Amino acid sequence: MKFARGFTLLEVMVALAIVATALPALMMLITSQLQGAGFNREKTQAYWIAENQLTRIKMRKELVEQYTIPDTESGNIERGGVRWYWELEAEDTEVEGFLRLDVRVALDSSKDNTLATLSGFINE
Repeated sequence: MKFARGFTLLEVMVALAIVATALPALMMLITSQLQGAGFNREKTQAYWIAENQLTRIKMRKELVEQYTIPDTESGNIERGGVRWYWELEAEDTEVEGFLRLDVRVALDSSKDNTLATLSGFINE
């Protein structure tokens, strides 16, 4: 007499219980990875915008005669389908004739939501 080989109902239920226990943990891991990737993408965009603002000031200084660097300046820019807020502050340094430029970039004008801060130096 030959018996059919296969899984019993109890074995199938135990396997399903193991999968049902592991699946939510796997979904949480995938979700956190996706959120982290999105945050890194936003942070990278913010640093690019800050670099662009520092470069803009440097180019104006080189190309426009009698250009004076403002103490503060801010604006909005749309990049990657997102509206970004940037703010530039200039302050004197200990070295005569040099300014420190700080650029802050955020998704809104709140200082709590700053994604990138970049500093640079320029001669007056």
